[in-house]
Amino acid sequence: MASALSLESIPLLASLDQEARSLIASDMRERSVPKGSFIIYAEDPGPSLMFLVEGTAKITLVSEDGKEIILAQMGPGDFFGEIALLAGGDRCANVVASTNCKLLVLPEEQFHQQCSKNPDFTLALMRELALRLRASSAKIGDLALLDVYRRVARTLATLAVSDSDSNDGTMRVEQRPTHQELASMVGTSREMVTRALKGLEEDGHIEIEGKTILIHSLPD
Repeated sequence: MASALSLESIPLLASLDQEARSLIASDMRERSVPKGSFIIYAEDPGPSLMFLVEGTAKITLVSEDGKEIILAQMGPGDFFGEIALLAGGDRCANVVASTNCKLLVLPEEQFHQQCSKNPDFTLALMRELALRLRASSAKIGDLALLDVYRRVARTLATLAVSDSDSNDGTMRVEQRPTHQELASMVGTSREMVTRALKGLEEDGHIEIEGKTILIHSLPD
């Protein structure tokens, strides 16, 4: 069982009152997954909603020839597994632990009970799903309309946080993905990503410092 206090760090649940969080916490169980392991396999049954408490994970699809496409990167506070619960059917993508992960798992029956008896939970879930739909629409637009140079820049921006040491709007990617991971995110080759990063740095849009990337601006 999870503690209600631990749920305060999960954006989907943070807005709920203490009583509502306690009800949800009583239905949850903890799960630990080591780095590199599958948390969810595509086409498996979808019996639970999972919240990532510690670590990072990636949502992926793999083509018949073994090519991986990264649909999203997940960090502490994010959740996944909702599509199979709400739409029915099996899981539609893989979720792989990028680091050692700690999860809170809400089983299917308890998930539907919470949706029925806790309107605040349902509203918070709908709001988060709407934000994800907006982000997915923007990503589809980027894939269709932008070249690799701009797609890489936009993708880096989605991974960045504001740089607390700067007051000029600079953003920081703390643990930059590998060139291959970026290629899987933007739908191109590793070589094209390497060229795009070099171009972005030469044009002054980004600054690469070891595993950190500073984003000063985005190309028009």
